[in-house]
Amino acid sequence: MNNISDKVQEKIKEYSNEEYLDGYIKSEYLTNDGKADILLDIHNINELFDSKTIGNQLDLKKDIYDYIESKTAMLKNDIQLHLRIYSNELTLRDIEKTKHIINEHYAIELYKAQRKYRRYKANLVKQILVGLFFILCYALIAFNFQSKLFIEIFGFLFSFSLWHAMETYLIKIRDVKYKREEITQKLLMEISLDNDGNKIFKRQKIDK
Repeated sequence: MNNISDKVQEKIKEYSNEEYLDGYIKSEYLTNDGKADILLDIHNINELFDSKTIGNQLDLKKDIYDYIESKTAMLKNDIQLHLRIYSNELTLRDIEKTKHIINEHYAIELYKAQRKYRRYKANLVKQILVGLFFILCYALIAFNFQSKLFIEIFGFLFSFSLWHAMETYLIKIRDVKYKREEITQKLLMEISLDNDGNKIFKRQKIDK
């Protein structure tokens, strides 16, 4: 049992360090120009577009966005993405349509993230102001009335407001800022059509 436990700890240590992650990203994604290739193999147009959407509301299938998310999950936000779609069926017009849909999708996602960011910042300001009000009440009661009950109440309310303000800043605001960077990275993603799949596979073998 101890032998298995030691092996588990060794594997955790081996695969949880930055060197392993950097090596994995370099081997699987990065090209000579420092961009990260996301390879997408599409056999026919039905695999790309959601058949339930039409006209100006035409959208990609959900699993396309899921695929992009899963492939970029381990990449740093300062890496330029390049979505290379391999297909002998798609036309350049289909690719231009795909670019527009993807840009529109992530532009909306960025708008929602930015709106959430503003709401969190407004809540942070409110929590700080409420906290300052309670600490002022605490000081006035402590110096003028010396009521232990109200001192404890306003002390608790001040601590509660301060805790929520710290939680908003350290967790919610930082998380949404990181999410905003992730979305912007995909919004700036380059998208191209590659009809020569053999070229892609040859390049991968050479790099590895």
